[in-house]
Amino acid sequence: MDNPARVSKRVAFRNVVKYGTQKPPEFVSFITDLSDTGVCIKTNKVFTPGTRLYMVIELGGSVFNAEGTVVWAKKAPPGLVRHVKTGMGIRFTHADEGLLRLYHEKKEV
Repeated sequence: MDNPARVSKRVAFRNVVKYGTQKPPEFVSFITDLSDTGVCIKTNKVFTPGTRLYMVIELGGSVFNAEGTVVWAKKAPPGLVRHVKTGMGIRFTHADEGLLRLYHEKKEV
């Protein structure tokens, strides 16, 4: 169940994302959910809250760019990564319109 304090509904979204503090982003992982305000990246390579990240999301031949700030981050010991929620919550400061349109299409389903 979504948190009532959330501004927008999350939708399941599993896709590869390149992310990092520089352009072009240097790390690769997966997005687990998407909203019009941000994404959750499943990774054990986390950055501290407040860090600005650049993201490149390739989907169906389209490339979407986004920027955001780390809101929360959780790292787990390597042996527990599959069993414990790890990753980062990123709040968008910029997201390509096409990515937000994709979110709204998924939300309606």
